Amino acid sequence: MTDQEQFGSYEDSGLVVAVDLVNGLTLRHAFGRPVPPTEPFSAVKRVLEIDPASAAQLRDRDVPGFITLATQLREVFRNLHHRNIDAAASRLNELLAAHTAHPHLAKDDGRWHVHHHPIDAGLVPMATAVSAEAMARMIGAGEGNRLGTCDSDDCDRVFLDGSKNGSRRFCSTTCQNRVKAAAFRRRQATSHV
Repeated sequence: MTDQEQFGSYEDSGLVVAVDLVNGLTLRHAFGRPVPPTEPFSAVKRVLEIDPASAAQLRDRDVPGFITLATQLREVFRNLHHRNIDAAASRLNELLAAHTAHPHLAKDDGRWHVHHHPIDAGLVPMATAVSAEAMARMIGAGEGNRLGTCDSDDCDRVFLDGSKNGSRRFCSTTCQNRVKAAAFRRRQATSHV
């Protein structure tokens, strides 16, 4: 299941971009294993494929800006994970001040959509405006707790919790099962002492 499919009612291209940039460019550990360094151009291209026109515009010179953005967004996810909404909001306000959102209607595939970036924005400013605005909307709606970081100690993945009750703690069932199995083994070991 892709991140886009699991977001359910929270599907928003800005949230998809935020999660995928952080997971594509800033991971050190995932699913209990170290993550080898990624080739950043390919990682950004995969993220931008949500909008084929943007993916086609990607150039090598854009990649450092995307790495910086992913690092800044990871900081927002980290703050939210530690329930520091003030710090998360402050960082998002900084991003929005530097790359303001300018909503406008654009026709894509024969349908009108609201885009949250200036019409002529470059790729990094566009991605910054779109992702920061989407995350700010989640916090403003009291749903910042749905922007999560995996509770597994050896996984850095972030996610959007689209569950009904907003209680998701892990990036995947893989991590959830690993943590539960480890806890079970610890309980078994202490009960046989």
